[in-house]
Amino acid sequence: MAIAKMQKVSIVTAPSNKDQLLYTLQTMQNIQVSDLSLKVAGQDFTFNNNYQSDQDYQVIYERGREVLHYLSQYQQKVSLKDKITTKRPQMTMDELHQTVDEAAALQLIEKVEALRQKRNDIQDQRQRVEDEQTTIAKWRALDVDPKSLQELKLFDVRLGTIPNDENRHHWQQLKAIEDVAVEEVFANENEIGVAVVALPGHHDNLQASLAENYFSEVAFNYGQTPEETFQTLESERKQLIKDEEAVVKDIKNMQESKATIQLAVEEFFNRSQRANAAKLSYDNQQLSLFSGWIEEAQVENLQSALEEAFDVHTFAIILEETTEQEVKEDEVPIKLHNASIVEPFEMITEMYSLPNYREKDPTNWVAGFYMLFFAMMMGDFGYGILLWIGTLFAMKVMDLRKGTKRFVKFGHILSYPTMLIGLAYGSLFGEALPFGLINPTEDALTLMIISLAIGYIHIFVGLCLNIRLQLSRKDYASAYNDGIGWLALLIALAIGITGFMTGMDMLIPIAKWFAIIAAAGIILVPMFTSNNKAVGGVVGLYNLYGVSSYVGDFVSYTRLMALGISGGAIAMSFNILFTILPVPVRFTAGILMIIALQLFNMFLSLLSAYVHSMRLVFVEFFGKFYEGGGRAFKPIRTLQEFVSLKDVEEN
Repeated sequence: MAIAKMQKVSIVTAPSNKDQLLYTLQTMQNIQVSDLSLKVAGQDFTFNNNYQSDQDYQVIYERGREVLHYLSQYQQKVSLKDKITTKRPQMTMDELHQTVDEAAALQLIEKVEALRQKRNDIQDQRQRVEDEQTTIAKWRALDVDPKSLQELKLFDVRLGTIPNDENRHHWQQLKAIEDVAVEEVFANENEIGVAVVALPGHHDNLQASLAENYFSEVAFNYGQTPEETFQTLESERKQLIKDEEAVVKDIKNMQESKATIQLAVEEFFNRSQRANAAKLSYDNQQLSLFSGWIEEAQVENLQSALEEAFDVHTFAIILEETTEQEVKEDEVPIKLHNASIVEPFEMITEMYSLPNYREKDPTNWVAGFYMLFFAMMMGDFGYGILLWIGTLFAMKVMDLRKGTKRFVKFGHILSYPTMLIGLAYGSLFGEALPFGLINPTEDALTLMIISLAIGYIHIFVGLCLNIRLQLSRKDYASAYNDGIGWLALLIALAIGITGFMTGMDMLIPIAKWFAIIAAAGIILVPMFTSNNKAVGGVVGLYNLYGVSSYVGDFVSYTRLMALGISGGAIAMSFNILFTILPVPVRFTAGILMIIALQLFNMFLSLLSAYVHSMRLVFVEFFGKFYEGGGRAFKPIRTLQEFVSLKDVEEN
C-alpha cells in the first residue's frame, strides 16, 4: 500500500564468517548491501578490503552460459507442449549449493569448450583445403607437375592468369610475343590460365610484356600434378568431415550433462553476486563490516537468521538513523508494498520512475485509472474473454519467471474490466449484443463526453495528490501554484458547465468570479513569495499561461473514445467481409480467415490500449504531481533461470 520504511543497518563479524554471512543475506533477500562511508565521531576510519577468491565466478558463469548456448544448438527439437509445460526443478538454496560440484562442473565446461574449439579448428582446416581445391581445380587439365616446370634451367616457364576480356585482347598480345610459347590451360568469364615458356635470355622483355597484360603468376609447391594434388586434398577434406562428425557426436552426447551445467551456472552466478557484495565491505585483521538497508519490519527476521547461522557473540547488528541528507539525495532504496491486485501495476510506475523516499507510492491510483483506460480502448467482451483465457492458461500451466509472471497477471487483471466495458458497449468480436448501455458507433458524442469527464477526474486527482505532497512538506506556495490554483480553475469549469447544461444561470457568474480569483492567485502568490516582486509576477503570468497545456491534456482523453470505436469498427468490417464470402468459402477457408483477422485486430487493440493508457498516466497524470527518481531496492541477486529456489524470493 505504500513505500516500505527502510532502516540503515551495519553488520560486524569476524573475517572468517564473511562468506557465510553473505550466503545468509543472499538467501534472505531482505537486505541491500551498500558501499557506504564509515564515520565514527566525525573521524574517518580506513579499512582495507582483504577479500580474495580463488575463482572469478563472474567469468566462470559467463563461460557456462556460452557453453549452454552452444549446446542448445545441438539439442533435439522439443515439442511445443513440452516447451510450454516444462517446469524448472525446485530446490532450496542449500540443496543447490550442496548439489553443485565446482571442480566437476568446470571440467564439463572445459570439455565442451575444447570440443567447440576442436570443431572450429577442423572447420578452419576444411575451409583451407576447400579454398586450395578451388584454386587447384582450374589447373587440373595440366598433366605435369607445375613445380618441376618452374625448376627447368633451359627454359623460363611461368604459370599464371591474365584477364579475360571480351576480345581476349591480353591473350592475343601474349601470343604475339616472339620466341615465347603460350598455352591456354583453362578459361572462365574472368580470367585465362596460361603456361608461358621462353628462353632464359628473353627475361626482361618477357617480364615487361607480362606486366603490360596483367599477368599474375601462380606458385605451385605440391610436387604433384594438379589432378593428383586435387585428389590428395579431397581425401584430406573427406577425413576432416569424418573428424567433424565425430566431434559433433561427442557434443550431442554432452547433452546429458546439460542439466548439471545449468545447476552449476546458477551456483556460479550466486557466488559471483556474493563476491561483488564482499567487495563493498570494510575489513581489517579482526573485523569485517557490511553496511546496507533493510525494511524496518525485517530487522527482527535478520536478527533471528543471523542468530541461527552464527554464535550470538560473533556478530553485531548496528541500527542507524536515516539522515535528511540521505533522503534528500535519494540514497534510501525504494521497495513498494501493494495488494495482490495492485502489485502488477508497479511495473507501470517503475517504467516511469520509482517514487522517491519523500513522496507517496502512486500505484494504487495508477491501477484504478489504467484498468479503466485500457478497458475503454479495448471495448470488446470477446477480446476480454480471450485475454482472460490466455493469461489464465499461462499462469496455471507455464513455469513463468517472476517478471514474466507479473506481466501475465497484469494482463489477466485487465481482462476483467475489459469484459465489463465490452458488456457495457454490447460488443462481442465486433457484433452487437442484444443488450448494452451505450453503442460506441452510434453514441460517439456521448462517449466523448464520458471520456472528457474521466479525464477531468484523472487530472483532478493528480492535482489533489500534488497538494497533499506540498502541504506535507509545508511548501504552501507550491501547494497553491501547482495545485490549489489549478484545482480551483477546474472547479470553476465544472460549476460553469453545470450551470450551462442545467439552465441554472446563477452558477455561471459564480464560476466566472471563482476562476478570476483562482487565476489572480496563480499570478500573485509567486509575486508575494518571491524576493524580487517583478520576477515573481513574470513567473506567475508564465504559470497562468500553462492553461493551454490543460486544454491539450483534456483533448488527449478523447483517445478513450476514438480507440474504442476504431477497434470495434475494424472488427465489424472483418465480420462483414466474412458474410459476403461465398458459402463454400465462408465455412472452409473463411473460418480460418476471420479467426486470423480477429486475432490481428485484438493484437492491435491490445498494443494501442497498452501504450496509450500508459501515455495518459505518464503525461497527464504523473506530470501533475509526481517527482520520481527513487533507486530500487536491490538485495544480493540469485539467478533462478534454470532452477526455482523454494526458500528464496525471485528477483
